[in-house]
Amino acid sequence: MAEVIAFPQRVETRTLHFDEKHAFGDIGGLMLSLVQEQDKADAPYTLVLFGGADVFFPLESFEPTPEGLELAKIAGEITLRALAVGHENWAE
Repeated sequence: MAEVIAFPQRVETRTLHFDEKHAFGDIGGLMLSLVQEQDKADAPYTLVLFGGADVFFPLESFEPTPEGLELAKIAGEITLRALAVGHENWAE
């Protein structure tokens, strides 16, 4: 007997607006940024990887506190270094 796989249906598409809290830089066409949803101080800080016109890849979220912001910046610096090493190895 065949199994039926039901995929979730997209209910709606929302446009979210973000404030960039810190731009870490770009490596090989990918840009790493720390963002927070616009006008929402209680929204988490999110480390995001952007690439091209349609790539938006959230990597990790952090509490919307001063400590969370500091941890997000540290994580972003480490992530940027890892991307740089990966890009350098891939480009060889």
